[in-house]
Amino acid sequence: MSLIQKTIQELAPLIKQKQISPVELVTACLEQIAKTEPELNAYITVFKEESLRAANRAEKDILQGRYQGVLHGIPYSAKDLYYTKGIRTTGGSEVLTDFIPDYSATVIERLTQAGAILLGKNNLHEFAYGTTNENEYFGPCRNPWNTKRIPGGSSGGSAASVAAGSSIFSIGTDTGGSIRIPSALCGVTGLKPTYGRVSKYGVIPLSWSQDHAGPIAKSVWDNAAVLTAIAGFDPQDPASALVPCDDYIEPLSRNSISKIKGMRIGVCPDCYDGILEPDIAKVLKEVLCWFEDNGACIKTLSYPPRDILGITGVLTMGEVYAYHERFLKTCPEKYGSIVRRRMEKSQYVPAHTYVNAQRLRQLDQQEWAKIYNEVDLVILPTTIVSAFPIGIDTIPFGDEEVDPRIHNTLTLMTAISDFNGYPAISLPCGFTADGLPIGIQLQGKPFEEASLLQTAYIYEQTHTNQRRLPPLCC
Repeated sequence: MSLIQKTIQELAPLIKQKQISPVELVTACLEQIAKTEPELNAYITVFKEESLRAANRAEKDILQGRYQGVLHGIPYSAKDLYYTKGIRTTGGSEVLTDFIPDYSATVIERLTQAGAILLGKNNLHEFAYGTTNENEYFGPCRNPWNTKRIPGGSSGGSAASVAAGSSIFSIGTDTGGSIRIPSALCGVTGLKPTYGRVSKYGVIPLSWSQDHAGPIAKSVWDNAAVLTAIAGFDPQDPASALVPCDDYIEPLSRNSISKIKGMRIGVCPDCYDGILEPDIAKVLKEVLCWFEDNGACIKTLSYPPRDILGITGVLTMGEVYAYHERFLKTCPEKYGSIVRRRMEKSQYVPAHTYVNAQRLRQLDQQEWAKIYNEVDLVILPTTIVSAFPIGIDTIPFGDEEVDPRIHNTLTLMTAISDFNGYPAISLPCGFTADGLPIGIQLQGKPFEEASLLQTAYIYEQTHTNQRRLPPLCC
């Protein structure tokens, strides 16, 4: 197995024991970027010289006994919403194509302190306002399993780079599912932490009240390692939660399949019955049967009703326009046509509609609090469809044909956890008949990422055959 195919869990001991060097690993990723980018288009900006300098510093520190932990010397990428001091941050748009921040996002700073090495900034759906990653200015990012298909979005470049091995892990954002959707469609693992668990300071916003920052990686263990580095209170972020954080790696070493026995699993079939692709429905059934066979109790929930899932879009519309109003008035022509139309419509959301949506959100959170008195975990498909062709006009949605660029097809299952703010992780759990990845998501209790990761890790370790490599990583 080549270096770019390995996980953080596999690479960290090799770096610590000086069997491989950060320079060697960064070079391997840069070579993979050069090899795959003409086809994949997962990056907007690559820091070749800067990352090699950082790798040399990391190698020197490690050789002199200053090893900083499991992320030391590990190369990663970041969605191009994260501010990077002295390096352009575009938001995936011509609007900010020359914007150079004078400070870095808290997440970037924390990863630097942990010794991780930033390779570059990832392609995304423009300003994160979409789920296909068909970027009209920088071009579409492509799925490493089939480059004629979408990687999902809006963190499509992040997931695609991890799957293709052009970064070892990445940092994305999730407002309606933008970490978990591309993770599912690209066959990697993505974690959306509890709202407020990870700082959003220095991240271009989409919807302040629903935005989350989190990792995308090859495995559950890797997500736990990154979360350990980036989680925690940040006084610079008004939404940051003053709640103690855990070492999310340590509990994974104490996992046992016996943890599943007696676990209460909630399922929400009313949300997806009749609209799931058959292959996804089959995989979901297999996952639930595995939990049940290992002693879990499956409980069917009557909540949430499918019609509540559209409320997230009302909140996003009101909040996205608050940020973009100045640009839409001064340089509207710099936006992609579809994103621009969506944003311009947002100005017509009445204040009372937005306020009522926030009230409904409070009621929704109360309902979920009641549900978690009866269940320990909720399992959902990550998406109801697999990766579809780039540029396709419509896709099936039950008995209808809908435009996936404006319809909530891809966010239908993921927006639930952005609306209630609960942590959720998407795991690769199988493949369609034509070889495209399928993801299933687990939603846990607020600020109980440690337990969520433990359960996900147990499932992952008993299904190692489901970890495959896409063609672009081989």
